[in-house]
Amino acid sequence: MSAENIGRRVAAETPATDVRSTSLPTVSDAPPVLEAVGITKHFRARSNPFRRTPVVVHAVDDVNLVLRPGRISALVGESGSGKSTLARLLAQLYPLTSGEIRYRGEATVATRGRRFRRYVSKVQLILQDPFGSFNPVSTIARTLHRAVRIHHPELRTAERTAFIEDLLAQVNLQPARQFTDKFPHELSGGQLQRISIARALAADPDVFLADEPVSSLDVSIRLGILNLLRRLTEERGVGLLYVTHDIASARYFAADTSVMYAGQLIESGSSESVTQEPAHPYTQLLIASAPDPSRPADAERIADIGQPPSLIDPPTGCRFHPRCPFAMERCRTEAPPRFDLGAEHWTRCWLYADDDEARAQRKEDAAAVGRLTASPAARKEDPPAAERP
Repeated sequence: MSAENIGRRVAAETPATDVRSTSLPTVSDAPPVLEAVGITKHFRARSNPFRRTPVVVHAVDDVNLVLRPGRISALVGESGSGKSTLARLLAQLYPLTSGEIRYRGEATVATRGRRFRRYVSKVQLILQDPFGSFNPVSTIARTLHRAVRIHHPELRTAERTAFIEDLLAQVNLQPARQFTDKFPHELSGGQLQRISIARALAADPDVFLADEPVSSLDVSIRLGILNLLRRLTEERGVGLLYVTHDIASARYFAADTSVMYAGQLIESGSSESVTQEPAHPYTQLLIASAPDPSRPADAERIADIGQPPSLIDPPTGCRFHPRCPFAMERCRTEAPPRFDLGAEHWTRCWLYADDDEARAQRKEDAAAVGRLTASPAARKEDPPAAERP
């Protein structure tokens, strides 16, 4: 990058009261910038040395995911579902057990050396805890100078300084000297997260992998960080994977939402369809668990009759069946295939099989979700469960 272009792309942050992205289409025809194709990661756990079979943690199993330029995709699930592991696999911090990662259509393996450095210059990971991602004994200036020197070795010292000032302007930290002379502990969490985004921008990436970027921040500053990420995604045309446990924020921030449970993707589609017409009982459970001021205080919630499974010995069949109030016998023995629900919305759940048993259970599920969202007056008119068709 020449010195004449150092000052480009400086923009004021969009003032916003809502992170809903209205400019992103429901379906994108742009070719993927990053793809996960059937990727699987099994970690070997410490085990009894006298056991013949090794103990394996099934962290991620057969996951397919597509990230497109200028588009935000959310990955939602509870703690321990494999979301962060998947983000790190896409960043190639872990080797795959099976499957492949494709960057701009080409299979890429880059776990070390120059190939890894070239890869991370295009795929940048933004971590959850900004304080843990900085060297506590280095100033912000030293940290950013090192990042710019790695990705733009042709720049001289004065040019690097101007480049850093431009980066901080893009994340709305001005004047730059007010932040670069400080150590990480002297800044707030929101300021440090903006600097971590600026450090990622130094590589001029094509993909951001944001692993719960606002979960450790105060509620009052989360909106500003999300608006910043959205603006950078749209202005630079990068693909953004937004990893979160908050399905409500995914609806307003991301164009697409994929739901992960016990290492597997179990539902995916546009954020509007996944959050407004959730198909999988686990997705319905996530939505019922999210705070909603419009929900009646005494509204019934979909039943959660179990605990997350062990990933060392995951359940056979559907991994959610021990917690599912609508589980059938086949759910305990056969893994559900993908059922397409229209408009690129799909789920892996036996409720959507084309037979009488599935249709009956699907009706019960629809009634439960209806009771969850119905007004108190409407719910009083519901017939008893024994009298429902």
